[in-house]
Amino acid sequence: METEKMFNTDLNTPKSEIEARIKNLQRKLVENKIDGVLILQKADLFYFSGTIQDAHLYVPADKDPVLMVYKDRKRAIAESSISNIVPLENVRQICSLLYDNGYAMPGILGMELDVLPANLYFNYQSLFEHAKIIDVSHHLRIIRAVKSAYEIDLIQQAGRLSDQVADSVKEFLHEGITE
Repeated sequence: METEKMFNTDLNTPKSEIEARIKNLQRKLVENKIDGVLILQKADLFYFSGTIQDAHLYVPADKDPVLMVYKDRKRAIAESSISNIVPLENVRQICSLLYDNGYAMPGILGMELDVLPANLYFNYQSLFEHAKIIDVSHHLRIIRAVKSAYEIDLIQQAGRLSDQVADSVKEFLHEGITE
């Protein structure tokens, strides 16, 4: 079975939504004089790329992003509208992958330091030895806090579904039975 057929792509985050999110992030990077951001946390990875598998998303301030995927590149291609998706075997390859794909090494690199363990921070600092790594967690949260029409629609759909579930519980739950 082909990977593309294994996933219901109707449920993917629309390309226009991902593009708008990336543009918002890039505006924030330019405003704050940050050369690029390396996203690792699953929630942020899904929000900005549309996939939640083990990957790194590099978003430069002035160029299209690159999604570096550890395992299933075909799945990432099926799930994400990011145009540049490359395989990643080891974290030590990140800088060479960026260079090979035409990305300049950042002087200031943003990362999610609120959730990144210290030992990983030191690993990334040794990989990006000439970069100053700064925390962009707050910037990412601010971007994610402002909802688009697409996100509002999903929240409304979830609310309606939740109401249906709560209404159906009345049929099954009575006094004297366990939940």
